[in-house]
Amino acid sequence: MTRFKKYLNKLLGYLILILMISFDSNAQNQPNIPKPSGPIDFSKTSNIVIFIIIPIIIILAFLIFRKRIMKVKKEIKDRKEKQ
Repeated sequence: MTRFKKYLNKLLGYLILILMISFDSNAQNQPNIPKPSGPIDFSKTSNIVIFIIIPIIIILAFLIFRKRIMKVKKEIKDRKEKQ
């Protein structure tokens, strides 16, 4: 029975992979979407905000929250060790 389960798991995995590849290839071709026409023009304020400031804010927020999460996990671990 375990051999059948392994075979079934492998078969389902391949089936899911095939389905994901077919959906992914259809999702890449989107009509009526403007295509990039060249390099980014940084003389416009909106491009500076979108391509520089927002990613920097996201990276800083990630680093701050990651540090906070690690600190909280360490505190929880220390409490468990004391008990």
